[in-house]
Amino acid sequence: MGWNVLSKPGNKYGPCEGECEHTDCAQTRKMAKARCSICGEEIGYDVKYYMRDAEKNDLVHAVCAVEEVESK
Repeated sequence: MGWNVLSKPGNKYGPCEGECEHTDCAQTRKMAKARCSICGEEIGYDVKYYMRDAEKNDLVHAVCAVEEVESK
């Protein structure tokens, strides 16, 4: 499984800076606001993350996932 990063608003691959009607922009903002299912903090922008379960939109910070595995 590979990690991914959500680009910040206004960047080439990020959502629009202001409000817009783009479906992709709305999805990116929703994912950035999602809570890491390990630490409970927002996933945010420009941070490596994994998607554990796409159907449940279960996202985790890559750092949290690595720490979880190493602690076992």
